[in-house]
Amino acid sequence: MTATTDVATLRERVLEAIEREREHIVEVSETIRVNPEFQYEEFMSSQLLADQLREAGFEVEKPYKGLETAFCATRKSKAGDGPTVAILAEYDALRGIGHGCGHNLIGASGLAVAIGIGSVIDETGGTVIIMGTPAEEGGGGKVKLLEAGAFEGVDAVLMIHHAGNRAGAAMNYPDGTNLATTGYAFEFFGKPAHAAADPYNGVNALNAVIETFNGINALRQHVTMDARIHGIVTHGGEAVNVVPPYARCQFGVRAARADYLEELAAKVVKIAEGAAMITGCELKVTERDTPYAERRPSYVLGRKFEGNMETVGLDMARPQRGRTWASTDFGNVSHHIPSVTGSFPISTDPIPGHSQQVVDASGSEYGYDQFLKVSKAMALTTLDILTDPELGTQAWDEQKQWLELYGE
Repeated sequence: MTATTDVATLRERVLEAIEREREHIVEVSETIRVNPEFQYEEFMSSQLLADQLREAGFEVEKPYKGLETAFCATRKSKAGDGPTVAILAEYDALRGIGHGCGHNLIGASGLAVAIGIGSVIDETGGTVIIMGTPAEEGGGGKVKLLEAGAFEGVDAVLMIHHAGNRAGAAMNYPDGTNLATTGYAFEFFGKPAHAAADPYNGVNALNAVIETFNGINALRQHVTMDARIHGIVTHGGEAVNVVPPYARCQFGVRAARADYLEELAAKVVKIAEGAAMITGCELKVTERDTPYAERRPSYVLGRKFEGNMETVGLDMARPQRGRTWASTDFGNVSHHIPSVTGSFPISTDPIPGHSQQVVDASGSEYGYDQFLKVSKAMALTTLDILTDPELGTQAWDEQKQWLELYGE
């Protein structure tokens, strides 16, 4: 057990180690930002981070759990057993946008924590894991890793994510909660015909897509305020003078709780089935193979994380509070292990998510300054967990009672 005065010294050493490597960490993040890669194709980004973590003294396994662009970098303390803390690194980009969600920063934050904690871990006990988790943007990398047993034996999970111009960690319900989500592709198969000469011989698959949208629009009046249903047409026909024999649309369905999501998703599927019935089409339904659960933050860890954000001087002028309206595969992890995200600003003004503004801000001087600070705060929170057994006990007590304490 480390004395309080010694912990204070360790904290200073963690901060100094990260600050010494400031330019190096930023360079790694910037390399990822200007070379965007997409779900399960993050070959350069994952290898770059794995190599850097190996140089930082971590043992690296890559590929990991059957995923070529996943990795697990581990550092065990020479001082003996203790908690195992996992830091999650993301590095996939968005097609058509690039790093419009700032995952270049999330990936490099793992390196920052590795450098900081690596300077003191042999005096703390315990284990730190930097886990490379590909394909957050729809591919469910964390879900696949969770199902493969990657999180067995982990006592706490931390990560960061930009929040536009806001900052904070989840401290009280409903802070840090978000939406569970799943998705469907609906393919309709009809019969072609000349659209002018004999349209009565055709079966119009595009009409089935249109009726699916009409039905879902009618459903919107009767869903809870937290629900979201959004869709696109991915194929609508080949020529205006041919009755479309094939059409396809795709929908995302979201809700604050997984049980309501299941109920709502069943209604969406029935609407597509009805559209097929009234148009005479055949229907093929394909469900997303990795639904994302709603996030259940650890408020015990969140309060510690936010305290450390303030300690390192993060810009906290615009607090991040309440539920967020996006979805992440981190939610699935949070159902099993005490987990929390540190949100940080990359802009002083509000900016839309998944945008070119995020691409630019995640490479800006202000964005990198705040990124280094939140990474320091995450490293300090990791140190808190390693050196304070009571913190882990409290986090697990909360985890076991999460629905009783906070379930609506």
